[in-house]
Amino acid sequence: MILMMSFYGVWVDSNGNKYKQPYAASFALGGFGSLLYFLADLLPSGAWAVYTILLGRFITGLGAAGRTLAYSYVATAIPRDQQRTILTILSMTRSFGMLIGPLLNLLVVNIDSSISIFNYTISLNPRNSVGLVLAAGELFLFILTSLFLQEPPPKKEKLLTEDANITKVGGKELWAAVTHFDLLFPSFIMFVLISNFTLYQVALPPVAADLFGWTPVEISFLMSVQGIVIFIGMCAAMYASIYGITDFTMILLGNSAYFFGGIATVLWWKRESATIAQFVVSVVIVSFSYPLMGPANRSKFTKAVHSRPELDDYIGLLQSFFNQALSIGGFISPIFVTTFVLKDAQNNSSNDDGIELTPWAWYVSVSALLVIIGLLYEEFILGKNELGLMKSEAEEPQEGETEAGERTRLLAGRRTSNRRRSSILEINRTFSRQYEVDRRHSLEAAGIPNPVDTAYERKLQNQLIQDKKEWEKLLSFDEETEMEMRE
Repeated sequence: MILMMSFYGVWVDSNGNKYKQPYAASFALGGFGSLLYFLADLLPSGAWAVYTILLGRFITGLGAAGRTLAYSYVATAIPRDQQRTILTILSMTRSFGMLIGPLLNLLVVNIDSSISIFNYTISLNPRNSVGLVLAAGELFLFILTSLFLQEPPPKKEKLLTEDANITKVGGKELWAAVTHFDLLFPSFIMFVLISNFTLYQVALPPVAADLFGWTPVEISFLMSVQGIVIFIGMCAAMYASIYGITDFTMILLGNSAYFFGGIATVLWWKRESATIAQFVVSVVIVSFSYPLMGPANRSKFTKAVHSRPELDDYIGLLQSFFNQALSIGGFISPIFVTTFVLKDAQNNSSNDDGIELTPWAWYVSVSALLVIIGLLYEEFILGKNELGLMKSEAEEPQEGETEAGERTRLLAGRRTSNRRRSSILEINRTFSRQYEVDRRHSLEAAGIPNPVDTAYERKLQNQLIQDKKEWEKLLSFDEETEMEMRE
């Protein structure tokens, strides 16, 4: 599944930013894998039945990797000022699915029937009917996507200029971009996000059973409370997105909650002194931080990609790389928690301090602290200035500046970013041939003369004026010489 994400990303980047075909392939694989899971019940019990089930789940995973197309779609089809709100909604739908999914077992738990296909009678039971439900869901999604999904607008045309070759990005340049701080750091944040949250998914049941003797009923109730807290956090994240709270602030708050929640977990999860209130509070703190960080961090990564116009043709691939960081964290962290963080029953019973977790549990607070340090480094050392606390160069008078330039402030009293355009590529794309034609036609249609406003036009105008003066001097010199010769 992890490797398949890149396949879908490359597919979207290479087919003109069209999503219906990749989505159709994703749903087809998911439906076929679910049908294999259903048909495995026809095989005799044994190795072949197990292998068929595993094959079905593998193919279903190949299809599930295509769900990451949604984030690439948001990055290319949704206006940038609305992307974080949409990403929050996507996260909410995923949380709803995680909450409602287990309830679907109620639909199949009492099934005891059979169907006939080509004179074959297939029994329906709670084990194999799940495959039919999943296959029906894939078909439903395929129909919805085919009927209602609107393809994003086509990507901008390439410039027909002498410097058009600089828009090409090879594997080396792409790798350099991916490993640059502004793209690599959000991927690290996402890895930390899922790795820290997994501790409370994996360790909660055994620790709750050992501390308080809870049964699956009490544990399920706490997980339901956890789901409600996540939903409230999603609502708070959407509110913050609508009212313009910065990504920096959201990620900082989320990691601060992880930092203090991790400390509380290590100090409070003790058999001798733990209370139910302490246990629940530590879980709630971490659960609330999860929705604050996820959408904001995706928005942070997407903005970093958009700030590099040379990567416009690789948005799908880069989004898949970002999602792979999440998947890798979700794959590694359960193994890490069960192997190094949780104490086994024997060691726990003989341990004098009675702490439920090993010192490795400090990784939650340590990793959150690293993210906070990285945020402060990017904001104040690298000069991202997302909060606008650092004085902009545009607010200071430029020495020797006698006329308005591209960095001259239009309105007094407003903060302006001191970041210049990211690269010459963006300037070339902005002032492309088609852009200039459309701009001049619209001005002429409105009766407005075309001003000399671009840097190239100003330079050309100055050069022409200088040439004109030189020619005038030469002409006047020739006239004076000719007059002197006549005299």
